[in-house]
Amino acid sequence: MLVDKPLVLHQGVYKKIATLPEAIFMITGMTIGAGILGIPYVVAQAGLVVGLAQIAFLGIITLFLNMMIGEITVCAGENLQLPGLAAKYLGSSAKAILATILAFGSLGALLAYIVGEGVALSALFGGDAFSWSIIFWSLASYFVWRGLSTVKIFEKIVSFAVILIIVFLSVYLLPAVRAENFFYFNLGNIFLPYGVILFALNGVPAIAEAHALLPGRPRDFRRAVVIGTAIPILVYLLFAVAVVGVSGLSVSEVATVGLGARFGVGISVLANVFAILAMATGFVGLGTALRDTFRWDYRLSNWLATWLVISFPLTLFLLGIKSFVAILGVVGGLFIAVESIFMVIIYWVARHRGDTAGGGFAVRHALLLGIPVLMVFTIVALLSIAKFLVK
Repeated sequence: MLVDKPLVLHQGVYKKIATLPEAIFMITGMTIGAGILGIPYVVAQAGLVVGLAQIAFLGIITLFLNMMIGEITVCAGENLQLPGLAAKYLGSSAKAILATILAFGSLGALLAYIVGEGVALSALFGGDAFSWSIIFWSLASYFVWRGLSTVKIFEKIVSFAVILIIVFLSVYLLPAVRAENFFYFNLGNIFLPYGVILFALNGVPAIAEAHALLPGRPRDFRRAVVIGTAIPILVYLLFAVAVVGVSGLSVSEVATVGLGARFGVGISVLANVFAILAMATGFVGLGTALRDTFRWDYRLSNWLATWLVISFPLTLFLLGIKSFVAILGVVGGLFIAVESIFMVIIYWVARHRGDTAGGGFAVRHALLLGIPVLMVFTIVALLSIAKFLVK
């Protein structure tokens, strides 16, 4: 006889309590997305070894940050996303600043999806990328407008399929990896990958979601955060080695686009279908979440909230911002870097107040380790601003 899982109330909705594997996949699935499509290009431009080192280094820092946010979530006594934690520990002004940063970062990500979808659809069906981007925007905006509840279920299915396809493609490509591609590096592009990698590693909203569905289980929650963060790091390393090891500097900005010329129609179709699904679900899921944020947090009407979400990225696209990698770099290198700085400060304030997590979750040496992390993201943000001003 089947026994229903117990329920937990989360954000006004009753949801089933998750198992540890479900919580791990929740974090992994919300992390791995369209950002992975830009990693091979920037890694190739800097050099494969340099890029792999950055994925590993930034992955460790991301794991540390997720652990910090996880500890705060455990001891906060309520399920709060970053703006809520900022309000609790830094005040309403910090919440407003962080919410603005998150909103602009999300709008930048939507712009990247419009650009990337045009490229991928053009590679799969022919025609020009601009027209396909407009067609995609039109269809995706309709789903954001409707706010269909089935999108969440579809998003989970696609996330699982995307991970399987990434692993399959990587394993398929590995035998064709060429040793000479490991020895190229370009010091002039050494900082190029960090923004795209940060974008791809960002999965902070999943931390609070996983905690809400693992109530009273801090040890399982810790395992979910560690494993759920580690899996994307390993997948990105594998994908970068496979694609850059095979293609070298010929990697396209949307990594899947150039694979068909080397490995045939079958691989081209599979790779670009994965890219299209990843970006489509990312656009609709993120767009719907941002629309709801504007509605509930800023008290905007449904019409105005939806219009802001769908019109802002389209306007930037029509103004000529059409580099998939450059957009990911700005979003990751600036907005996510500043978001990470806030995360460290929030954690320090929480620890100063004595809000520490027991039950096996507490992050060891967090206050000491937070200093180099804060320095890294400050430098990353300043470099992103400098690159933007130079251009």
